[in-house]
Amino acid sequence: MKIVQLVTQMEAGGAQRVAILLGEALRDQGYSVEIWFLYLKRPAYANLPGVRVLLERPPSGLDYLRIIFKLQKLLQSSKPDVLITHTHYANVIGQFVARFSHPSKRIAVQHNPVHTYPKIAKWADLVLGTTGFYSANVAVSQVVVDSLVRYPSRYKNKLIKIYNGIPNLQLDNSVQKFRADWNLPEKTPLLINVGRLARQKNQATLIEALLNIPDANLLLIGEGELRHHLIEKVMALGLEKRVHFLGELKSQDVLALLSISDVFVFPSLYEAMPMALVEAMSLGLPIVAGDIPAMREVLGDAGILIPPEKAISIASSVCQILNSPELALRLRESSRQRASLFSGQKMVESYAKLFY
Repeated sequence: MKIVQLVTQMEAGGAQRVAILLGEALRDQGYSVEIWFLYLKRPAYANLPGVRVLLERPPSGLDYLRIIFKLQKLLQSSKPDVLITHTHYANVIGQFVARFSHPSKRIAVQHNPVHTYPKIAKWADLVLGTTGFYSANVAVSQVVVDSLVRYPSRYKNKLIKIYNGIPNLQLDNSVQKFRADWNLPEKTPLLINVGRLARQKNQATLIEALLNIPDANLLLIGEGELRHHLIEKVMALGLEKRVHFLGELKSQDVLALLSISDVFVFPSLYEAMPMALVEAMSLGLPIVAGDIPAMREVLGDAGILIPPEKAISIASSVCQILNSPELALRLRESSRQRASLFSGQKMVESYAKLFY
């Protein structure tokens, strides 16, 4: 069976990581899987097998028509049995084109609450979802399901909840030398945040919180439109020696840096099913996260939830963990136990049931 996964843009985001992990797992089960990106934003997965980019730059104007025509030709020539689209623009463009092309199974995946979608994408998704364009419509969390509560039954009849999952994480033997590799100070508490540098992820408030966390260093892994703004903020606050902008990294490097960090801090303003959080939990990090519905659903009571826009609350909770080995140990154990709920195997089995 041939499967194509379609994602809006290539970058190291959560939805992209889900597509990559799902593709790897399905290949292990004997499926033929390709992953297509509508356009290139950053070359996070450019060298992986079965990966294709339809446009080598962010689109504008007539580029959208070029993407549609190229996608139509590719679907007609490759003739996949299943199309899985991730993220709202891939859902809208991919599912519309596929309805008049080859795939008999067309699975849309909703990776965020629909109220966060751009208006045109939200409207188009509603139309496609109620007029039979989706064979199945996956919500990655209860938060996403709840955001659709007022949608018509014709839309919700195709809806199924499948949590994003991760495989058993494997680390190589080089983890202990990572502080030196990244020029990180020895014996200094390390806080870590993984995510796109964007307002949603709220790194600006996290940087402010660092003022009230003595001696700790902050690792920011990710790229995004707020990079220069955040660097300016760091300079203005005199924190340039304590905040490390590491950019987009290979998955194994992210896991290694997570494993040597002391606290994973994730004050996002909204989420659906954050992969970075689940990976941090799986590695047993103490978690301080924003008190939003997605965090309550995924993290439960395995971490400390705080008002995400209050820097003093972030700082106070992080200091509690750093100053209490007993609390840190309890949170580490709770994180590992909670992460077991989000199994990569369960995710793959749930998607595979939709293929037949």
